[in-house]
Amino acid sequence: MFKSKMLKLKHKANWLLTFGLFSITLAIICTLYLLVYPSNQDSFAGSEYFKVPYFLFLCITIFVAPITEELSFRGGFNKSKSIRIISIIGLFVFLLISESLLLKTLMMIYIALLIVSFYKRPNTLVISLYVGNALLFSLFHLDLDQLFTISSLQGFLYRFAFGFFSIWICINFNLLKSIIFHAAWNFVLMTLLSIGLFFPDETINQYENDMIKVTWQRASKTSNSIVNFNTTNGNALEAQDCDIIFLLKSTEWSLSSKDSIIDFVPTEPYMDYKIDMKIKDTSNTNQNLYSLVRQFLSESDLIKLRPN
Repeated sequence: MFKSKMLKLKHKANWLLTFGLFSITLAIICTLYLLVYPSNQDSFAGSEYFKVPYFLFLCITIFVAPITEELSFRGGFNKSKSIRIISIIGLFVFLLISESLLLKTLMMIYIALLIVSFYKRPNTLVISLYVGNALLFSLFHLDLDQLFTISSLQGFLYRFAFGFFSIWICINFNLLKSIIFHAAWNFVLMTLLSIGLFFPDETINQYENDMIKVTWQRASKTSNSIVNFNTTNGNALEAQDCDIIFLLKSTEWSLSSKDSIIDFVPTEPYMDYKIDMKIKDTSNTNQNLYSLVRQFLSESDLIKLRPN
């Protein structure tokens, strides 16, 4: 019964491709707009996904995420009862790890409708599930606190389009092909990200204030992977092939008891840098390096506050 109903719906699902193409067209327009008018609000940089090491992030994105996310989000459209059960379990897991009350509520509604659809599948319900599936998949990958920005809209539209494409592949072919499509999509995204990391703009930049003078530049990840962090008499700092988070953690020892570490995220995730910082007041051997480094990074737009 389930299989026959799914077959009947296949020829009616071509609108998914139309919606997907329309969404990706709007996403491209947003991309072009951001190229002309860059936004200082980047939800991508604050993503929780960047807490893991770079190469582990690649493995998760290309191999783990396509399997787990397709099983959870698209598995409910599979004719196999066991796959549909796995899908429900996976969606509950995503519901539990979500920190947004709005997203939790929407996912609970979607799961309830999906379970109902296993026994009763009017066309209007199935179409609602398709749209709801793509919507939830998109929202789950975004920072909902910064949803109403051009950069967030751009990310939403790309993922919304992907959701429609993936659903269409799943119902017209099979779940395995949607997993392969998902992996290929993520591979392209990671390739674009990695190009910027391995071939960065290595222009030498200068920063100076009353306390410090800094020379810094981006460094390719193909360079020496050993990070060197040196201080000389408390008045100089040198970091080679160092990411921003490691640099901040390396200066935590200089914090006074009344200071507290503010949660920052890099504006260029996984980017490595070469930094040479000289402290002007060499007579003070008790410099708070963390505060000095934090000020330099913040005013150079290399870090920003993590969204609450």
